[in-house]
Amino acid sequence: MDGTHYTASPCVHTNCENPALTGADRCWAHLADPAGYVDGLAAGQLADAWLAGVDLSGRDLRGADLSGARMSGANLAGAVLCGANLRGAFLDGANLAGTDCSAANLEFAVLGGANLSGANFGGANLKRANLVGAAGRDAHFGGADLYYSRPGNADFAGAVFAGANVERAIFRRASLAGADFRGARGQANFENANLEGVRR
Repeated sequence: MDGTHYTASPCVHTNCENPALTGADRCWAHLADPAGYVDGLAAGQLADAWLAGVDLSGRDLRGADLSGARMSGANLAGAVLCGANLRGAFLDGANLAGTDCSAANLEFAVLGGANLSGANFGGANLKRANLVGAAGRDAHFGGADLYYSRPGNADFAGAVFAGANVERAIFRRASLAGADFRGARGQANFENANLEGVRR
């Protein structure tokens, strides 16, 4: 990669219309050596990178700068992203099950339709993040800042929001059965949400 800013070029594979990944001439589906590609990624040069569909499961990316990165559909299950900068990153449809995003910056991040089950967002900055339709059962948001975030139409059953800032968060039509909101601060929108067994 020559720099941190990247404009995607088309994948060179015949009849493929997907954009090529940052630092490659092919999309994830057509890489000859996916593992080698991932091993070659420089954690400090991923801002604005095009990483759609990439498998980063279990990788240690703590403190990485992934701001503005396009990671739609990526597999980040079990990855370590604590303290990472994911501001404005596109993680829609991504798999973040069991991922450690504690103290990460996810302000303005797009996590719509992502799998956040069991993920740790403790102390993370999720201001204005889009979480619409996310699957976040048993996820941990303790002490996180969810100011003006949009976790509507999402499944956060059993999730922990204890001590979180939920001021102006929009939980409209979300499933929050058994969720823990003890010590949470702020006025949120819970219109038509499932609040059965919520602790507060």
